[in-house]
Amino acid sequence: MTDYVGAFLASPKDILHYGRKGMKWGQKIFTKSDDSGSSKGKSEAPASAAKSGGSGASAPAKRPPGNIQDNVESSSARYDRLAGQAKAGRASDMTEQDLKFFNARTEALAKINKLNEEKPSWLRETATKVVQQSAQRQMQTVADTLADKYIGDPIKDALKGAAKKD
Repeated sequence: MTDYVGAFLASPKDILHYGRKGMKWGQKIFTKSDDSGSSKGKSEAPASAAKSGGSGASAPAKRPPGNIQDNVESSSARYDRLAGQAKAGRASDMTEQDLKFFNARTEALAKINKLNEEKPSWLRETATKVVQQSAQRQMQTVADTLADKYIGDPIKDALKGAAKKD
């Protein structure tokens, strides 16, 4: 069984530390390539080198031609291609994966458009609702008062009179 309390109370020299001093969670530290040619950490130059505007030595290396990312279609390009295909009446030629992607993207764009939609009459609609609710509350108060005065009081008096006769 592990002694957690003992490990907690151990001196700082007994605790193993990983990473580097000042290292943040989820961030890789940029290091230059080692002698074997494999790079460690980020593949791009750190932000401080990019901001300095120095010589081209600190700029990230260009991708070699024929890289697989050159042949990958972007999400917006794929959506545009599928939208054109759907408008041309060739939706039946789409794969199931393309249909799912197209439908999900269309729904997401519709939601975004609805959020960004301007409603110039929102103030009028809100004011109308507030006035209606206010009027309902006021009318209910008046109805309760009248019912209590003209119905409740005579009934109470009649009950008091009946109690006095007994």
